[in-house]
Amino acid sequence: MREIECRTGDWLFNAGLVGFVNIVGKENVRIEGQSLFFNAALLYDFEESYFAYFIKAYEKTLSWYKIISYKEEMERHREADFSDFDELSLDRLNNYIATAKYYLKSNSYVGAYPLIDETKDPVKWGKNLAKVGQLKKKETFEEKRTEIIQNVKQVYTQLDEIIDFCQSQKGKKYLAAKNVIYTVINNGWSGVSFLYSQTKEKDCYIDYRKSFVEPVLEHLETNLEKAKFNCTTCNEPIKNMKLDLSFMNETGFDTARKTSHVWDFNNDIAVCPMCKLIYSCVPAGFTYVYGNGIFINDSINIDTLHAVNKKVHNEILHHSTDNLTSTSPYRALIEAITNQTEDKRHYELADIQVVRYENETYRFNILSKRALKIFRESKETLKTIQKCGLKEGNLNINFYQETVHRLMNNENLFTFIHKTMYLKVTNVSSTYYHMGHVGALLSINTNFLKEIEAMTDISKGQIWHINKCGTEFKKAYPENKLSGFNYKILNALKTNNRDAFMDIILNSYSYLGKAIPDFFLKAFTNDETFKTVGYAFMVGVNGPLENNENGGNKDEE
Repeated sequence: MREIECRTGDWLFNAGLVGFVNIVGKENVRIEGQSLFFNAALLYDFEESYFAYFIKAYEKTLSWYKIISYKEEMERHREADFSDFDELSLDRLNNYIATAKYYLKSNSYVGAYPLIDETKDPVKWGKNLAKVGQLKKKETFEEKRTEIIQNVKQVYTQLDEIIDFCQSQKGKKYLAAKNVIYTVINNGWSGVSFLYSQTKEKDCYIDYRKSFVEPVLEHLETNLEKAKFNCTTCNEPIKNMKLDLSFMNETGFDTARKTSHVWDFNNDIAVCPMCKLIYSCVPAGFTYVYGNGIFINDSINIDTLHAVNKKVHNEILHHSTDNLTSTSPYRALIEAITNQTEDKRHYELADIQVVRYENETYRFNILSKRALKIFRESKETLKTIQKCGLKEGNLNINFYQETVHRLMNNENLFTFIHKTMYLKVTNVSSTYYHMGHVGALLSINTNFLKEIEAMTDISKGQIWHINKCGTEFKKAYPENKLSGFNYKILNALKTNNRDAFMDIILNSYSYLGKAIPDFFLKAFTNDETFKTVGYAFMVGVNGPLENNENGGNKDEE
């Protein structure tokens, strides 16, 4: 069969290339620098490989898995003859029943049932499910245990039928495919094939093949010697301009309706069927968590491109399966680019483009060599703030995500440090961190300031010393005056008012009859050093770093 070559291009096409390699397997392609070679025979069952990849990659995040995974608990209770079935087990069963009833009647599932077995009616099964062992007031589980267990056994028989149906070969093939279509694939593209709202094809596998695979096979057999047009992406000859990128989310547009998007209102954007198929693989190149995706366009060659994104993928979906959050893509990014023990390349040859998909929009950052060094130096400190956050109205702010986002944008953390410290000292609710975590932010910010050479005259050991002096000050200073001291100092730091800051410090130490530590003289060096000294002192005043399990930087003293 004919060998096909695809070369790297822009970030979107590169994501498609990575996705294609993930789908067909790296062992089935040949990579030479920025070129990817594969046999056209790979395309004959490509639709099967396409869905199989997504189902395997995201299996434990799917609603289908929520349904079939309860089988294990059922078997455990049966083997123990329900001796280990307690009130907690009953709660889990009833929660599972509610989940199963919800998904069994969902439109995406209902549309797939005839493809699995036309003789079965899972919708009816779901309607017949009812919660078990609803206790009345003053009734206890132990009092009604015999009756409850009997009802549980009957419900288990109903659930066997449901789970076996969903777990069958066709059940997994179609129900899990429906899941990945609406939770993963639609992040990358929509409006065509099985994501076209008025498609007449019920089988998503056939629909994908007709839309993406068959046009490629037909294109390979077409004589294009007299072709007048060329593919915008690969420059290969094409017979017409019918295929475009309007199906790609946030990047494509309807060339027929929006002619103002092209030069002189004359559309010259069209792709060949092969490139369109590669673009359909973009969702397999990104890694998604709760609708947020990430792709690292480290395009020095396809091997590197695939390897770094595979690390991100594994870090998110395999190492963190039980604890997936919106922070996972950021955490995986840092792990992938700072893990030098497994990769000889230290990511110092060139800047790296990071593409994030958030709130249905693509966002771009360039990870410079400077940023990569900051992340490496702050890797362990970053781990301490992974679960820290605060809430402002309906907005949840995670420390890790906010910190990485600011560093990627080459921004310091002073405004964020001020906010977290102010909320803590004023006892605002919905703050899920302690002062040690604020100290961790300060440590990371110090790495940033030193790397951009904005602050070179203060070490981490000195910062720790300043923090300890703040703790000693707190012990000596009257508790009833502390809130006023905090307010005035934080206000001076926020407004960058060194004179007001030193007046407050002088008055406070005079009140205590103590000498002012000489490190306060550094506050006059520059703005960055002033704020670093000030916030380090305030971390000590409002909460020492000692004995904090997840915060601070004690080892760096």
